[in-house]
Amino acid sequence: MSFVNELFERLRKSTTANDVQEALASLGSIQDPAERERAARETVTLIEKYANELMERGQYKNAAYQFFSGSQVIQNFLSDLNSENHWLRLSADALAKASQEHISWDDLLGGAACMAISSLLKIQTGDWNIAQHLDDFIKAHDFSSDQAATACLYIPYDLAGAANPENPNPSLLQRASNYTESYLFNTKPAAMFNEGIKRAIEVTRQRLMDFVKFPSIRAIYEFDHDIIFGEQFKFRVKVENTGEGPAFGVSAYIEIPSKLTIVTGSDSISVSQLDTDGRTEAEFMLLYPSGEGEEEITLEIPVRVDYEDILLNKNSISLGSALVVIRSEKQAQKFMDQLKNIEKSVSEEMSPLKSLSSSDVQPVIIGLNTILSNINNTTENNIQEGDFSAASIGINQLEKMQEFIKPLVEFLQQYSEQTQKIINDFQDVKENAEKLVKSLDEIQKQLSS
Repeated sequence: MSFVNELFERLRKSTTANDVQEALASLGSIQDPAERERAARETVTLIEKYANELMERGQYKNAAYQFFSGSQVIQNFLSDLNSENHWLRLSADALAKASQEHISWDDLLGGAACMAISSLLKIQTGDWNIAQHLDDFIKAHDFSSDQAATACLYIPYDLAGAANPENPNPSLLQRASNYTESYLFNTKPAAMFNEGIKRAIEVTRQRLMDFVKFPSIRAIYEFDHDIIFGEQFKFRVKVENTGEGPAFGVSAYIEIPSKLTIVTGSDSISVSQLDTDGRTEAEFMLLYPSGEGEEEITLEIPVRVDYEDILLNKNSISLGSALVVIRSEKQAQKFMDQLKNIEKSVSEEMSPLKSLSSSDVQPVIIGLNTILSNINNTTENNIQEGDFSAASIGINQLEKMQEFIKPLVEFLQQYSEQTQKIINDFQDVKENAEKLVKSLDEIQKQLSS
């Protein structure tokens, strides 16, 4: 059952309201859009007339119901936001009067609920200046003995303060949510406005989410790479906020695997606040005592972080893991020795090319030297950074290239020699041709004389 139907179901015994009820019931069955719009406008006119009569008689609560139902008709059938908001404000004003003049309806809670709903309706229409609206009511009554009434009032108060675009305070939203909103939904004067309450809170929170900035936490790991069993090694964790909002109460926990011991340092990092682009870090000395016959092992060291965002939401996320390889012997020097030996051998095998001066051969020599130099430099960097898998691939590439360097050098030497021979032969032909031309010139001169 829709809100409007529920409203007029409660008012069905009222002769005056029956006319309005019948009009509302008929709207949904009208198929022609133009006819449905005309009927909706007539219905709104009926509601307005009835609501104003109720206001004149001082029946503010019932008038508020009517104004709110008018806003729903406009929302569902006329789609006129300005007019809808106008009717919501009329409903809010009627409830505000009801809260002042009928505080003894049920108890203090009833009056507080009416004022709270009035404020929520104002929030829904974008009227953020409700502080005075609530303050006057709060000052006029003593709420110290009624926690429920106080909660009713502070829900819209904090929601408005949280989402006010001129002075946003997102942390207030969580405080408002912590109050028991069911006070509003279960209070007799509020029961007819359940949909309005829910919508006002939903709209306010959505507007809040439009400008709330959240943090994003990540971890960076730095550690020694050439690690052997029984040797202490350095391990550093950097926790940083790459998001747009601050993180509060940040605690990062390093989950140390079994057998790996912390020599110095703690297994956690804590900081009260981590702003955007902020960073905190911790350094440890770790030790893995023995490989128990293994050549190498790989340890996974996970890190988890707990923090709160600006809405006081508690977050607990994994920041991934560092993969640490521990071996029975040092790897860096072993790979570096292999690299230097290959480099020396290749240099010796290519040394005959230094004496080749053929212009055809030089580009090939330069290209080959460039390729070898790039692989050498990349492999050396990988060794220094502890990426021994990549270093092993680089050394393997150099070894494969070394296999064809000797025959390539021999080919280039032969090619260069043949090229030079051809050049020499052409030079001989040129010289002979010049001699022949000279002889012909001499013969021609003799004949001419």
